[in-house]
Amino acid sequence: MTSIPLPARTPIALVEDNTALRDELVFHLQCAGYVATGLPHGAALQAHLAHQPCCLVVLDVGLPGEDGLSICATLRAQRPELGVVVLTARGAARDRLNGLHEGADAYLVKPTPPDELLAVIANLVRRLQPCHKPPAVPATWCLDAWRQCLIPPQGGPLPLTASEVLLLQVLVRCAPASASRRALAQALGDPPGMEYRLEMAISRLRRKLAPASPTLEPIRAVRGVGYALTVPCVEQAEKLSK
Repeated sequence: MTSIPLPARTPIALVEDNTALRDELVFHLQCAGYVATGLPHGAALQAHLAHQPCCLVVLDVGLPGEDGLSICATLRAQRPELGVVVLTARGAARDRLNGLHEGADAYLVKPTPPDELLAVIANLVRRLQPCHKPPAVPATWCLDAWRQCLIPPQGGPLPLTASEVLLLQVLVRCAPASASRRALAQALGDPPGMEYRLEMAISRLRRKLAPASPTLEPIRAVRGVGYALTVPCVEQAEKLSK
């Protein structure tokens, strides 16, 4: 079997109702280094995709229940990032065109030599490599309570009022969970007219942080609970030595 370089441990789902053929194809994929899962029909594929990572689907057409071309069209609409390889005994020109029109990236006719299938998959995986990159980790903010400022990943420190420092301390300590309105109000001393004053304080703080986070709102309202900090932030509460 020809060795073809590929991103390590690429997850692949293979949908084939013929048990013997499914097991054989999964074996070849696993020997080539893929994390391959064999599934008997479209319903099993949907359940798998709901809970497991997947980069590419190898799909038979003649399946029990929903047929492969219908599944292909659904995948293309709902999961456009997935690669789809149709592997079927239907080799007529019209069948090939239908498969490609429904969104298949490649259409192979059985019996397909394992090396040919692996070559097609490897080429497709190379084009889909962004799905193998680890998710970007947001840069960390720093709350300096001593100097009363918040330091974003880029740009200079944002000066804070004493009340804003108290609110951010509660948000940072509760993150990634939300901080309750009660906890935030208590941080402000639970003043009269707490509801209105808390809303105004959070609104001012959001406006102050917005220029440093143009693509993500750092403080998110949580309906019925309070507020949550959506950016990673650490608290530097102690005075630094001069």
